[in-house]
Amino acid sequence: MLKTIPRTISHKRHSQFSSILFPFLYYFPTTLLPPGLFQVQSVFSKVLNGMPGEKTTLTYTRRIESHIGFGMKIITFLLLVFVFMFNSASAKERRAFHWVDDADASPLIYCGKDGKPAGIFYEIMTEAFRRLNIPLKVDTYPWARAQKIVADGKADGMITVLTNARKRLFRGSDPILLASEYVFTNKNNPRLKEILSIRSLKELRAFRVVETIGSGWTKENLKGVDITWVPTAENAFNMLIKGRVDIYLANNFSGVAFIKRKIEEGGAFSEGYKNIIGSPHPLKTIAFRLLIRKDSPFVGILDDFNKTIHQMQVDGIIQHILEREHLSR
Repeated sequence: MLKTIPRTISHKRHSQFSSILFPFLYYFPTTLLPPGLFQVQSVFSKVLNGMPGEKTTLTYTRRIESHIGFGMKIITFLLLVFVFMFNSASAKERRAFHWVDDADASPLIYCGKDGKPAGIFYEIMTEAFRRLNIPLKVDTYPWARAQKIVADGKADGMITVLTNARKRLFRGSDPILLASEYVFTNKNNPRLKEILSIRSLKELRAFRVVETIGSGWTKENLKGVDITWVPTAENAFNMLIKGRVDIYLANNFSGVAFIKRKIEEGGAFSEGYKNIIGSPHPLKTIAFRLLIRKDSPFVGILDDFNKTIHQMQVDGIIQHILEREHLSR
């Protein structure tokens, strides 16, 4: 409880006593004071209630009441500031990590028939952020648009290859998944034997290649190659079926799964997909990473994210996800 306010108090004048701290320290509940301030309060109490030395008797009733009123206003203000800061920190902690990615990169990440995100990366990220206890917001768009949204600062990150161009804006995690790029072609292509004998990227310069818009890896690694850019993987495979191009590069997860799905769905090109084959020789192994904008408030979670992904690999969770999708290597 607060100490009883005396009508008349003897005190020793001292120019260092603060008119705000004085009543605050003297009348603040002792049990709530930290040890350091408790000692200070004890000293002030002795000074107020009489210590040897020159003394002056004054009536402090109104002055102390005034001091207490002003002091309590200060305390209230400080408490409000503390509450505001606490709520702001809590709001920041509750803010979801906004992940934006490709709507057409099945089975890695895509927009399902129900309009919701799905795929291997979605399952991995959902589990990783659950373990990190960080809310996760996911949106999918055409790949070029998705990259622009993240690059413009409207989202925190995406999963893709960390190219030299992307290093200006992003920091990358350790690999989430390793994938190999393979040559896909039409088995009716008159140059089939040459195509299936390709072992390096530079050999692609002798052929017509199709690629989806927004592939930073292709731009960086296939300079000098005759490339036709199309919006989606489906457009790319359709051009192979029609014989308008010779090669489409796809990773070992996406290529086979996409062809299998299109054959099962039927449709105008379902028979044509049966003619698409992949080379048995991987041209390049690439690492898919979580890329977070350098100016995102979440860039500091990368170390913890890496530890989480490594633990999920040790736990067998990622392998289980791949097996469930029939994509284990």
